[in-house]
Amino acid sequence: MKPSKLMAMLFVLMLPVGIACRTHEQAQVDDPDDTATVATEKEIPATDREGDLNPIEAQTMIDDVTIGKEVGTDGMIATEDQGDDFAPGQTVYLTMNVADAPAGSVVKVAWYGPGEQKVGDQEKTVETGAKYLTFETADTSSWQKGDYRAEVWIGDEKVNTQQFQIVDADKAGK
Repeated sequence: MKPSKLMAMLFVLMLPVGIACRTHEQAQVDDPDDTATVATEKEIPATDREGDLNPIEAQTMIDDVTIGKEVGTDGMIATEDQGDDFAPGQTVYLTMNVADAPAGSVVKVAWYGPGEQKVGDQEKTVETGAKYLTFETADTSSWQKGDYRAEVWIGDEKVNTQQFQIVDADKAGK
């Protein structure tokens, strides 16, 4: 048999194996599981582990992150209730639009205080049909004055950070 015919036969015989491998690899790229069923405050190496999200996709899942002093019945913080100065003991609310996040996704908020000290964290699961999620601080009466932040995570991606301060009551406003 001539070498060119032998090569052609080998090519024909190996083609199904190559297609099968390509189809499997392509399926992983085309059909990623974009539901973040866990949330973590660090990047998960690899792309096929639970909770690992594409950073760009993660950013599209959480919108309109707002911090303020009161949440309306619609799940949003009205403009007049937004602010970033809070008195010790005052509840800090954080709302976000999760309408584009798949049901079952876990969103985490990590609260940090002066000196980068973690003062708490919370996780909530996006329910089917949910438009907004609301997080709130625990009792802040023992929190010292200073700069604080709330980090919003979905899967292994930080998608937003809100800065706020604990100040004297007369400077906190409403």
